[in-house]
Amino acid sequence: MTTRTADSCGGRRGLLLWLAPPLCWFVVFMLVPYGLLFYYSLGSVEYMTFKPGASLANLVRVFCGEPYLAVLLKSLKLGVVTAIGATVLGYPVAFCLAFHTGSRVVKSLVYFLVIIPWWASYLVKAYAWKTILGSTGIINSMLASLGLIEKPLTLLLYNQFSVALTLIYIFTPFAILSIYAQLERVPTNIIESAKNLGATDREVFRRIILPLSLPGIVAGAVITFSLSFGDFVAPALVGGPDAVMISNIVVNLLGVAFDWPMAAAIGVVVIGFALTLISVAQHLENRAAVRF
Repeated sequence: MTTRTADSCGGRRGLLLWLAPPLCWFVVFMLVPYGLLFYYSLGSVEYMTFKPGASLANLVRVFCGEPYLAVLLKSLKLGVVTAIGATVLGYPVAFCLAFHTGSRVVKSLVYFLVIIPWWASYLVKAYAWKTILGSTGIINSMLASLGLIEKPLTLLLYNQFSVALTLIYIFTPFAILSIYAQLERVPTNIIESAKNLGATDREVFRRIILPLSLPGIVAGAVITFSLSFGDFVAPALVGGPDAVMISNIVVNLLGVAFDWPMAAAIGVVVIGFALTLISVAQHLENRAAVRF
């Protein structure tokens, strides 16, 4: 009995030693910063000096004051557009990569082409689209050489369209890899059995492949939405006054207005929204799994 108790205590100590580093990391780099963020959101600024407080006025201003609510809704819209665009573009690539590349060499080549944009700097990719969509860019030059336009088109740049296009281009690989990872887990014997029972390719896709790939679709959409929703480089480079996003407001509040409590309040709202989004995504995945 004494030996068993000693072994049990030793096992618990070993488990605690293994869990201590990640727990400490989580507390120091997650809980403490979030706590400080919430603490600052309750304070105020007077003469560029932070004063602690216990007021929810800053959080109320996010939803009631201008321009915070309008910019927040615009960021949500651009995030949704980016998530949908990346999913629509990424699913066919992931599908072909999983089911229509029999050769390992071809699959490796396609996979390489998907991830190679990550080797380039984010700024380089954003500036590339600024060059492509600019008044002297490739599109305007091509249209002018074909005689379709007399003056360069200015509607291609410095608006929400250019921001959404840039974000979709940059974050589509995340959607491709998320969907592909899920499609790779689809059992091929189920597909073969369905075809042997007379199911068409369309029925196999609609009733088997698509439901089983839904977790990858949701994961890719959540990732692309989260990254695009909080992006501030693309709006600063290819966006105009109509394409200002919530992250740009936070940067201005921190660096120009020195209104740290308001910036912290926006951060708290964004974190709360992200947690809600993850919960909804998990619920959708569970419902899809139960239905299938």
